[in-house]
Amino acid sequence: MSIPCKRLRRGIGALVNYARWSWRFGRFGFRSRISSPALLTNSSRVRIGKGVSIRKGSRIEVVSDAGVIEIGDGTSIHFDFHCGAANQVIIGKDVLIAGKVYISDHDHVFDHRELPPRLCRELVSSPVIIEDGVWLGEGCVVLKGVSIGRRSVVGANAVVTKSVPAGCVVCGVPAKIVRRISIDDSAQ
Repeated sequence: MSIPCKRLRRGIGALVNYARWSWRFGRFGFRSRISSPALLTNSSRVRIGKGVSIRKGSRIEVVSDAGVIEIGDGTSIHFDFHCGAANQVIIGKDVLIAGKVYISDHDHVFDHRELPPRLCRELVSSPVIIEDGVWLGEGCVVLKGVSIGRRSVVGANAVVTKSVPAGCVVCGVPAKIVRRISIDDSAQ
C-alpha cells in the first residue's frame, strides 16, 4: 500500500472514530481514540484533548453533577484504567498511564454513626491534578487531594497519598520520593 493510501486510510479512521465518540463527551479531541470502555458514567462531564489514546477496559466515572475529568492532549492510557471524579480530576498533556491505574478524587464516608458504608451516600472529595509529562506505573493508585508535579514518575503499585513535586520518582505504600530527575526547562 502506498504512503498516500495509508494516510487517507488513517484520516478516514480518525474521522469515523471522532464521529463515534465526540457526541458522548463534553469534548473529544480529533485523533483521540477510546477502545471498548467497560464503563462511562456522566461522560458529558469528561473532556478529552487531541491525540489521546485510551485502551480497552477503562472505567471513567463522574459521580456528581459538579464533577469533571479532563485529559490533556497526547496522553496515553493503557488497559483497565479507572478514574472517578466527584469534584475534579485533571490529567495534563503527554502523560503516560500504565495498565490498572486507579485515580480518584473522593472517598466514601465510612464512619457515619447510623449507616454502614454501603448505605451512606456521602463523599469526601478534593481535586487531583496530574501535570504534563508524568508517568504513572502499572497498578498505581492516586488518591484525593494529590497533585503530581511535571515529569514525575510513580512506580508500579505505589499508593500516592500526598502531593509529589515536579521531577521526582516515587515508590512504595505510601509513596515516598526515592530519586529526583533533572528537568531541562529550555526544551519546553
